[in-house]
Amino acid sequence: MLKFDLDISKKYYFLRRIFTMNYLLSLNKPIVYVWAGHFIKKGNTPWIRRRTTHDVDSEIMMMEKGVMHLKVNGEKITLHAGEILYTPPHAEIMGIAETTEEISSFWLHFLASEKQIKDNDRLIKEATDQQRNKTKVTKLNDFVLIPQIYSMHHPENLYTLFTQLLQSVNELPSTQRQNDFFISFFLCKISTDYLETLSLKYPKRQLTSTYISEWIRVNISRSLTVQQVANRFNLNPSYLSRLFKKETGISLKSYILNMKIDYAKYLLTSTTMQISEIAEKSYFSDDKQFLHTFKKKTGTTPSKYRKASFNTHLNSNIVDPKPTLPAQFGTKSLHIMIKNIFNDDTSK
Repeated sequence: MLKFDLDISKKYYFLRRIFTMNYLLSLNKPIVYVWAGHFIKKGNTPWIRRRTTHDVDSEIMMMEKGVMHLKVNGEKITLHAGEILYTPPHAEIMGIAETTEEISSFWLHFLASEKQIKDNDRLIKEATDQQRNKTKVTKLNDFVLIPQIYSMHHPENLYTLFTQLLQSVNELPSTQRQNDFFISFFLCKISTDYLETLSLKYPKRQLTSTYISEWIRVNISRSLTVQQVANRFNLNPSYLSRLFKKETGISLKSYILNMKIDYAKYLLTSTTMQISEIAEKSYFSDDKQFLHTFKKKTGTTPSKYRKASFNTHLNSNIVDPKPTLPAQFGTKSLHIMIKNIFNDDTSK
């Protein structure tokens, strides 16, 4: 098997963060949806995030565009596009510098039983090893692992999933339990994405499907083929395909195609581009191929997919309401649920 001497942690920009603070969210107790939305600020207008203090809720902020200069519990943090910030209950968060550039960020408030663990915790190392070796991550069966801040490995996938989350929580009828299950799934996807990032931060010195898939992500184009990927790694195409499918469960050709479709989904839900323009930017040879492939992979057309994804809660620097616990959290049953959540002992 081909050996590598390069330091991947230096090669990829998304590994620039030094991870020092992580949180375990228990899956043995309910994770309860509170509120979510998509914040949009146009360019040129000065804006600074106001000071807020969490109640018993936690928050996920996911930056799509722009930069936010923040202070969380006294610690200065600069949040860039492609990064996620987690703030725990009772945290104080405020802006510390104005920005005039365009900003787009997704935000989610929820209730969960959580505890903080160190970056060198054995659980993180063992879960990362399982992720790298493409084995079932049994070490996190009962938990979601969320860092305080990190650069996403597959940001377009998480942007698209969050848009679907907003669609789900705003559609009628929508139940509290439905929303709870969706955000639990979303947090699990963040945890998996984070573990993929860690598996690249501490790579094995050999060719793996993780490295191959990351190379494809960086070098994807309209003409990228299995043969070209094999040439890059000096391997026989058939051998490379068998190796990749053995480790991932999906063929290399399908992986390349799925990556193009995932990016198309992101553009469909986050822009107003014409379908033909999205086909081109997603590296399809023409509109016809894009329409056929998209429907085959998703079961629907790009237009119908886009239409189903625009029922979301939006806020901006002009309309920016203060997040509060919704009225339904005043009911006796939910007070009992909240009490049970925070009585959970995640150390067990």
